[in-house]
Amino acid sequence: MDTVLREVTTEEVRILLDQFGLNAEQVKEDLFNLELPNGLRGHLITYGGSHVSSLQLRAGFSGFDRVEPRHLLNWNRRYRFSKAYFDADNDPVLESDLRLEGVTPEAIHAFVHDFGDQVTLFFSYLRMIDAGLVE
Repeated sequence: MDTVLREVTTEEVRILLDQFGLNAEQVKEDLFNLELPNGLRGHLITYGGSHVSSLQLRAGFSGFDRVEPRHLLNWNRRYRFSKAYFDADNDPVLESDLRLEGVTPEAIHAFVHDFGDQVTLFFSYLRMIDAGLVE
C-alpha cells in the first residue's frame, strides 16, 4: 500500500526529488531549478508556505519567433495534463500543477516524470513550428 502524504514540507519535497534521482537545486524556499531526464530544464514551485499544498512544474523556451497563439491553443486542446501560454516576454511556457491533498510519493514521481515527457514533446513541437513543418 502506498503511503498517503498528509502534510508535505519543502524539505520533504527536496528529499523526494533527490530520491527520484533528479538534479534539483533549491534556489529559494519555494523554488527549485530542475534538470529533467531529457536534459531540458524547468522549475518546480511549491505553494502553501511551510506546509506545501500544491506543486507547479514550469519550463519556458526562448528563441521561437514563429510560435503563435494558435499553436499554443492547439497544444492545449491536444494535451490534457499541461497548459501552454506566452509569458511576459512572449516566450512559450509549458506548465502543470498538482494538488497535494491525499497524494502519494509515487504520484509526485509520476507527476514529475510525466512533465518531463510533456516538455520533450513540447520542445519538439516548438522546433517543428520554427522549422516551418507545422502550420
